[in-house]
Amino acid sequence: MNLLKGLPLALSLLLPLAGQATTDARLQTVMQKVQAGEPVTLATVGGSITTGYAAQPPRERGWAAQLASALGPGVRLVNAGVSGTDSAAGVQRLQSQVLDAAPDLVIVEFGVNDQWLDPAVRGSSYEAILRKLLTAPKPPAVVVLGLTQQGNQPRDAVDLQLRLAAHYGVTALDFGRWMQARVDAGQERWADLHDEPVHPNALGHQRIAKALTQLLSDAARGPVAAPAPLPAPLFGRAHEFTQLLMGDTLAPYAQHGFARGGEVHPEWPDQKPGWVTRADDAEAHFLVHGAEIAVFHAENEQFRNLEARVDDGPWVTLRGQVPERRGYLGWHYTVVGRDIEPTAHLLHVRVKRDEWQGSGRPASLLAVMSAGVYPATERRSDFIPRALPGPLVAPDDAHLRWSGRIGTNTRGKLLAWSGSELRARFTGRQLGLSFETAHWGTSHFTVEIDGRRHWLAAPGQSATDWQLREPLTDGEHTLRLVKRTEASMAETTFLGLRLAPGGRLLAPPPARRMKLAFYGDSITAGACNGDLGTDQYDDLYFHDGTRAYGALTAERLGADYVGIAVSGIGITATWGDLLMPQVWNRVAPRLDAPVAPADPQEPDVVLLNLGQNDHGFPASKGQHIAPDFAPRYLAFVRQLRGRYPHAKLVLLAGGMTAWKDEPAIPRALAQAVATLRGEGDARVWTYTFQAFAYAHPRIDVHAQMADELTRFLQTEVLK
Repeated sequence: MNLLKGLPLALSLLLPLAGQATTDARLQTVMQKVQAGEPVTLATVGGSITTGYAAQPPRERGWAAQLASALGPGVRLVNAGVSGTDSAAGVQRLQSQVLDAAPDLVIVEFGVNDQWLDPAVRGSSYEAILRKLLTAPKPPAVVVLGLTQQGNQPRDAVDLQLRLAAHYGVTALDFGRWMQARVDAGQERWADLHDEPVHPNALGHQRIAKALTQLLSDAARGPVAAPAPLPAPLFGRAHEFTQLLMGDTLAPYAQHGFARGGEVHPEWPDQKPGWVTRADDAEAHFLVHGAEIAVFHAENEQFRNLEARVDDGPWVTLRGQVPERRGYLGWHYTVVGRDIEPTAHLLHVRVKRDEWQGSGRPASLLAVMSAGVYPATERRSDFIPRALPGPLVAPDDAHLRWSGRIGTNTRGKLLAWSGSELRARFTGRQLGLSFETAHWGTSHFTVEIDGRRHWLAAPGQSATDWQLREPLTDGEHTLRLVKRTEASMAETTFLGLRLAPGGRLLAPPPARRMKLAFYGDSITAGACNGDLGTDQYDDLYFHDGTRAYGALTAERLGADYVGIAVSGIGITATWGDLLMPQVWNRVAPRLDAPVAPADPQEPDVVLLNLGQNDHGFPASKGQHIAPDFAPRYLAFVRQLRGRYPHAKLVLLAGGMTAWKDEPAIPRALAQAVATLRGEGDARVWTYTFQAFAYAHPRIDVHAQMADELTRFLQTEVLK
């Protein structure tokens, strides 16, 4: 029977539409189809209350099933309730479990579970669900169902959700208000609807279905508001752009002590096991992307705790040991990294050393959920294009410390090679940086202030001033500005920096004790190392030379870094126009660029990693590596020795597969070392990386390469 027909208007008016004077046109259209008996798909998405928990049987007597039955036989129900999930997990499954079903009407219920969700997350994640529904190719009508626990408290999450419903002009049911009105009128008791504080019982589900039925009846008639343009978001757009790693895609690049397994959410379709361990020293490391990284994991009285961090951030406890979850599983979305740069990161997970050490209890993780995997149009830099008032501190000021191969021109310091670095100390609450494009392209920089990484892009245009968006605290600050875009893609002139009124430069940071210089190709340049998916050169934001293996190795050894690397370049073959012997000693990879003057401080170690393109370019044409590769390689090593007579030389192979595919490459390295040592030059070594990738290595492979190289330098070269 269709319960919408014949419902008294006076009864329906007990339910306000979240203060709306008109009905959403999409919702009225859907309800008119329902009344006409036309086929309609109703989708419900939420947590355990949406699954029908505490109604028996849940999927048949829960509020969603009762509502679908009340609407009539033409309504097909897609129940995407998953117990223990909040809107942060809900947005991750929205496409596959809701939108792929092409629903006409979607009811969103996360009021109870979002109350336990991190308050810093719940606004963005719930808003993302509404925005993704309203911007779908076939936007459904949307109803926000605001449920609370017994007694209509607490209301923080529900009030936020109702605010978002009003902002987007969608119909909402404040069930707590609806029920409280009936309680105040002496018609109901909250205690009758719940056998425990959280989940409504069978009668509670019946009342939720009844209130929704009344709401939809009102929507079928009355004045209509046409769909308005989508308003600006209240909480940002991070959770509209997500990445979900689970099952086969949740694959650590390194781990020990973990095994496939652990509890799989029984209500999440097509979920595969995550990772589980009983070892005290287990750890796992994952390549992830985004501005917010969270771990989705099980919890009850039987589990142990894990802890995790993103990159070198603080360790965050993943609370698996929850005594109040006695006899049943709970699920939790724990944020590990928040407000980080929206790029590639490394997630590190380990068993927490706590009172459960040695207990043999399991610890597990099911999925990694990321938000803020932004497209280029949505990325927001921490700098805005605006000049601070006041004088410009010249780039050759004695208080500024430079490292890398830095050029000069009539305007300032030429920053071509990735890894070119400025360090300084200053006072004041503001910082401004001034750039001018020297040659083509956008240069991306990492601007590290007091240890926190910021991102800045100096576009290919005339001089531009940039101001840090948010003010700093009072007191002293440290600055580290590093160019991360490789030289062949963009060159920039640094014109100087500006400080807040009253701010001043302090004595420069102390010099580093050691210096490493790396010569190489795209591997050394860090090309594609932050790409999500296939290699690409259209968006160089994700190509970060500061996270390539050479820069990482220098950082781990506390050394200055010089990175002379060009994508596609080789000694005998190139994908571009130039060979390394033509540009290796210049301030930029151009034939018209001047030769760099002798280094004021000769590098302690010079490392060479070439050969990938000497093999790869001819191989792409069905040809073999140049027959004279070995003597030309040796000749270039002699050029390096001529410029750096006292440095230790390390000839590298690897990061990609050329050395595996072409035996001439490792053979040439071995011959070069043998020749030089035979001539009395004992300060030369060779090393082949075990870590590699078939495409350009990502930051996980670079991290492993840096681990290898750091150990080799410490044990063999620097001892």
